[in-house]
Amino acid sequence: AFPLGTMDTFTTYGGPANFLMNDLLRFPSAKSASACYGTAIHATLQRAHNHLAATGDRRPLEDVLGDFIHELERQRLSEEEFALYSKKGSESLSAFLAANYTTFSSSQRTELNFAGQGVQIGEARLTGKMDLVDIADNAITVTDYKTGKPSASWQGKTDYEKIKLHKYKQQLMFYQLLCENSRDYSKYDFAGGVLQFVEPDATGAIHALREQFSDEELERFQKLLCAVWQCITTLDFPDVSEFEANYKGILAFEEYLIDKYV
Repeated sequence: AFPLGTMDTFTTYGGPANFLMNDLLRFPSAKSASACYGTAIHATLQRAHNHLAATGDRRPLEDVLGDFIHELERQRLSEEEFALYSKKGSESLSAFLAANYTTFSSSQRTELNFAGQGVQIGEARLTGKMDLVDIADNAITVTDYKTGKPSASWQGKTDYEKIKLHKYKQQLMFYQLLCENSRDYSKYDFAGGVLQFVEPDATGAIHALREQFSDEELERFQKLLCAVWQCITTLDFPDVSEFEANYKGILAFEEYLIDKYV
């Protein structure tokens, strides 16, 4: 089945050639320090949610921070990287929980896995895990935790931020398709996706971006998924040299895939 990261690699991060090396041939590569940090943050928040679900009580802040340090130690960072990210993560989690801990509830579900849900869009079979799911009043909301510099709106200021937010939107659309086409969760209305940034901005504020998608946006995204699936399953890897290595070029490559393969 097809996780979201497959399409991210294929359409953005190095294109089809990079996908061939890293996803199909699985050439070894070192995990970056920032990725290790993100893994530790996600595992820590998951444990905090699971503790509340299991006990009905919120795990004390000092215990949450202890969990984070333990998770970071497992990532085998250098001494300098560990010093940097342990300080950064502890400060970020403290600010994030001060602002958001009261929104945690025992009914929320973490790391919800759709591997056995039989999700299929056209020929493409989809799977994935969701950081946090709320189900209430017959509606489902999906939250994805993000480390890194937060964005205050969907309007990116730099080309890099525009690319990042474009992929984040696609991630939320992917989650909507998983929910709406799954065996167990299609009965719920999809109430929207949330990007929840864990790190505060320069003023100390914590940001979240919410989005609901139009039928046209979802239709285009489904076509893109099917196009990438077609390329992968037929081992047809287009040459991307004619496309600019920027936000404009990514959009153009996506349109090329849709026009050629769907």
